[in-house]
Amino acid sequence: MLVTYIRSSSYNNYAYCQMQYFITYVLGYQTLSGKKAVQGTIVHKVLEVLASLQLAKQNAGKKRKLVIKDDMLGDLSINKSHLDTYDIVNELLEQSFDSYAEQENHHEWLKKDREECRKWTWQAIQWNDGQFDPRNRNIVAPEPHFDIPIDEDWAKFKYKMPNGEEVEGQLAIKGTIDLVTQTDDDTIEVVDWKTGRRIDWATGEEKTYEKLLSDPQLLLYNYAISKLFPQYKQAIMTIFFIKDGGPFSMCFDRSDHDKFLEMLKDRFQKIQQNVSPAPISSTRSSFKCTKLCHYYKNNWPGTDQNMCMYIEKHLKENGMDKTIKDCTREGFDIGFYEAPG
Repeated sequence: MLVTYIRSSSYNNYAYCQMQYFITYVLGYQTLSGKKAVQGTIVHKVLEVLASLQLAKQNAGKKRKLVIKDDMLGDLSINKSHLDTYDIVNELLEQSFDSYAEQENHHEWLKKDREECRKWTWQAIQWNDGQFDPRNRNIVAPEPHFDIPIDEDWAKFKYKMPNGEEVEGQLAIKGTIDLVTQTDDDTIEVVDWKTGRRIDWATGEEKTYEKLLSDPQLLLYNYAISKLFPQYKQAIMTIFFIKDGGPFSMCFDRSDHDKFLEMLKDRFQKIQQNVSPAPISSTRSSFKCTKLCHYYKNNWPGTDQNMCMYIEKHLKENGMDKTIKDCTREGFDIGFYEAPG
């Protein structure tokens, strides 16, 4: 398979289902977000905007107004004193819920969905007397994006595309971090919010503290943060399972970079060498197929066969190159895919 970049979602998706990875990251199709995932995005948005307003407050000096521009909620302007109120949280939640409910209108949005989002938001904000409330933090960056080439010989790639075009470059890691805060002059803390279960969906195992010490997402973020903010000597990685256990904090440093790069190299090479991506279940009898997978539940356009089985059959009959040539989503550039979120 072709791979030019890895993000934590694609790294984990390959372990979860190779076929789903292939259809998403190589052919360029996207799944519709489930309602619970959208609810998680709504909660994230409230926490992100609070962090952005807190950063504006840190930089405001004597200004009484805090002004930010959000990609979903638009232009926001509030009095500085209003940021510390109970009401601002609920106001942002209402705006966020309404905006995403309108965008994701393939779901039926109920009053209880709104109340669940409110409950999870306040659980995050009020945990341990507001320890993780963005308004009580020294904000370095809310939602920083990264696109970092891996400067290693093994990370070089050169592919000949089915149309004859050559693509070459250096493997990159890409992503977005929920929140970066400063704890002292030498130390930053990354906070990643989770509204789902504390489980590894590829294995079904619970993510314990010991397993989180080797979690690919946290190690990837630790590596990325060292490139984005090299002035800090130490980084704390906190993954906050809002509904399932609260925050788990790990202290990583530059010695963990080698561990991450070995994991990344292994995953990169396995994806490259895979010319026959396997589904979770050859019979599609797993609940992960029947209940959770968009590509199982939706047919390939113009056929009565679901997307997953259609692509599997096409691969077996025509091979990888022709499948990419025939089945890539129109307008999708396989070399420069940008996943949402």
